[in-house]
Amino acid sequence: MIYKELGAVILVLGLLLSTGIIAGQDADPLKQEVAALEQGALDDIAFSPQNTSGEALWRLVCASDAVNANFTKIETALMDASIALSDTGIDGPDAREILSRLMLADSSAIDCVTIDPTGTVREVEPSSFESVKGENLKNQEHINNTIDTGLYSGFHLIKAVEGVYAIDSEMPVFDRNGTLIGTVSFLFNNSQFFDNVLSPFQPGGNSKIWIARADDATKLYDTDPSQILLNKSSQIYQNFPQLLELSNRISVERTGYGTYEFLDQSHGETIRKGCYWTTIPNNGMQMRIILTLDLQ
Repeated sequence: MIYKELGAVILVLGLLLSTGIIAGQDADPLKQEVAALEQGALDDIAFSPQNTSGEALWRLVCASDAVNANFTKIETALMDASIALSDTGIDGPDAREILSRLMLADSSAIDCVTIDPTGTVREVEPSSFESVKGENLKNQEHINNTIDTGLYSGFHLIKAVEGVYAIDSEMPVFDRNGTLIGTVSFLFNNSQFFDNVLSPFQPGGNSKIWIARADDATKLYDTDPSQILLNKSSQIYQNFPQLLELSNRISVERTGYGTYEFLDQSHGETIRKGCYWTTIPNNGMQMRIILTLDLQ
């Protein structure tokens, strides 16, 4: 219980610091009073870390930790595969066996491939994606960067040649002399991955935890499947200016909170919501994990 409360306190302090509530902000008091009269400002004052239950914030803390832990598991499996491929090379039955083992890193896996320095797929598992073999993927920026720099890519949402949007991660492979011989990749279903990880922490009802890419607010995961892969330019959001404004904040602020109006889970009525967000550490695309709470 002590650790639970401490985690929630740490998150609250981070949120307060990020939004300038802790002493030291230089905002003019008169300007603050004027701002409070704007639409939604009173709700924002009422909705704050000081007035939110520790249990709700603890769900966000635990969910963020769980995402990080499962990302780390995939990264470790990729590193192990890269080391093994250094001995076997990226072609042949031994390489395919390594890819088969890599597929076990997470149940959301779609396929695993090896790619040579020209960007061409050399081996793929499972065999149901054999048609991918021989495809050149160097036009995908994160693959090109891994080949050019020899550095791990982190996680990236892509339109895969397999015909789906998914998250991909690339690890460089070097031979025993330290020469780059290609990459090994792990492609997985983002919706399935985050659903498995976040389900134990979901608050239920019209409250939820979801994941977005920071730059354009593309939803990598939502408990409402109809919203997955939508972004702040999608038509469904255009009649909700507070939500659009909040999306812009989420894009640039690593941690924060705010209120907005949007449809309930059934899309039957518009309700008032509050949310907290923080950043998921990643070498690739910036991601935010967001806790939305029903304020009705």
